[in-house]
Amino acid sequence: MNMLKQWIFGKPSDKTDAVGGQSLIVAAFDFGTTYSGYAFSFKHSPNDIKTNKKWTSGSGQLISLKTPTSVLLNEDGEFDSFGCDAKNKYVSLAADGKHHGWRLFRRFKMVLHNQKRILRSATVDDLEGKPFAAGPIFTMVIRYLQKHLLEALNLSHKGTLETDITYIITVPDIWGLAAKQFMREAAIEAGINCNRLKLALEPEAAAVYCGALGHTLVGQKFMVVDLGGGTADISVHERKGNGSLKNIHTPCGGTWGGIYVDANFTQFMAEIFGTRALTAMQADEMYDYFDMMRDFEVKKRNSQTDITFRIPVVLKENDEEHFHQSLSDRLSSLMFGEKVFVRGKDKLGIHPSIMQSFFTDQISAIVNHISSVLKEERMKNVGLIILVGGFAESPYVQQRIQTELQAVRLIVPEETGLAVLKGAVMFGHKPNIISSRVMDYTYGVEIFYYDFEEKYPMEKKILMNGQWMVKDVFMVFVRVNEDVPFDNKVTHTLCPNENPDYVAIFRTENNDPMFTTDPGCELVGRLAIDFENDIPLEEQKIEVTLMFGDTDLRVLCKHVNTGKVNTLTLDIAN
Repeated sequence: MNMLKQWIFGKPSDKTDAVGGQSLIVAAFDFGTTYSGYAFSFKHSPNDIKTNKKWTSGSGQLISLKTPTSVLLNEDGEFDSFGCDAKNKYVSLAADGKHHGWRLFRRFKMVLHNQKRILRSATVDDLEGKPFAAGPIFTMVIRYLQKHLLEALNLSHKGTLETDITYIITVPDIWGLAAKQFMREAAIEAGINCNRLKLALEPEAAAVYCGALGHTLVGQKFMVVDLGGGTADISVHERKGNGSLKNIHTPCGGTWGGIYVDANFTQFMAEIFGTRALTAMQADEMYDYFDMMRDFEVKKRNSQTDITFRIPVVLKENDEEHFHQSLSDRLSSLMFGEKVFVRGKDKLGIHPSIMQSFFTDQISAIVNHISSVLKEERMKNVGLIILVGGFAESPYVQQRIQTELQAVRLIVPEETGLAVLKGAVMFGHKPNIISSRVMDYTYGVEIFYYDFEEKYPMEKKILMNGQWMVKDVFMVFVRVNEDVPFDNKVTHTLCPNENPDYVAIFRTENNDPMFTTDPGCELVGRLAIDFENDIPLEEQKIEVTLMFGDTDLRVLCKHVNTGKVNTLTLDIAN
């Protein structure tokens, strides 16, 4: 018999039946690094997806049916506004010198990327670099999107109840469990019922959307590359005859999104006008700064012809004052040659090669990563790439990827910037459309093990109740690269041997770990266990079920003696 620190294992159970969406309405929130939005549809017509068409832009140039992910807090640290309204109000306050104490937050989603553990005390910085608790900021965004959605539904579909809605929140596939739990907790704090809340993995949602558009995918193995503001998120699928999607590769990608192109442009402007001049404009002429960046956001999508930007007056004046020369003379002294030039009195012309250089590092990283994945033996029949996301709307990005990956066919669907959002709505109506996923880690628990074979090192052995036992043994539940069906369950029986209050859950990229102390093993979280005080401890049994194959790890706990079943939260964040 194997004895855990708190567990004795029984036979694993069979997987559960997949359950589809049952709510009248499915609403999805695409919480992006640069832009956010929502969409919804009704159960009777799941593919007739409605999006908000009333987001406004300060410059009048609407980039997509989304709004900037920007949050403005007032002087008391309370929510004031979101999106373009937040940016425009802050700029207006700054123009009048009344912005002191007000705080604008932008592009803060990336604080969750690549974090194995996320402290509940984590912070994000405002525009002036001052920190604020991250949890409330994320909660404010979700609460705002929910409020905006409910107001829209009340106008168009009177009588709709909030309880009629299942909510889907999109997250990058490459995010860890801690980041996903952080988003889930933010949504619950915003007032969303946890029983009507589900996470959707962004490239999977895009795959669902593309399948619904009628692209010939049945029987094909294809890759989805979701290029967003912060990350490039990649998943690989096979479409089955019944329309379901089988995941055939572990999540992968990196921080190769569009915001880094913006950062390269900002660095370029600092090189021309000087860091001092650019910083002064950000501080003193914020409207001009945001207007310049909005202009670039639009024009960077056409990087194959000469681009002309209006030069803010204050930037040009500060430049000439600092360098004691005209802008034309300043450009002549730099290494751009004729590729950067003055047009008229207040415009700057940029040759396509300069604009394209802002993209080079990101596109190269994306192409190299895709190439390395396609070279894997199990990927040899993947001949199609579907490109989605706001960054993928750039013709130059599309052209570079197609040119450098000529062996595969490239599809860029209509409304590629909305593919994730609309696909998330479809996924919410039928979550079992993703029939299986490939595990990115080996998961298990830490146990004590009877030393029957006497093969373990002495430093791992301890004497308990007259028997030699081995500590820190990694008991595997599921292995890395294992194909796990949707809603797959692994259930084991727990019987305490001392007075425990938790089970420690570990993961590793190793396929066959021996000890939880092996290199690469990391603690995922602790599963809290409650026992009955009026039943002797030695007589109590708990069935603990870890549910894999869904978008996040779920845990169920059944007390065998009483039949009581609880859904437990894995304590990943602190």
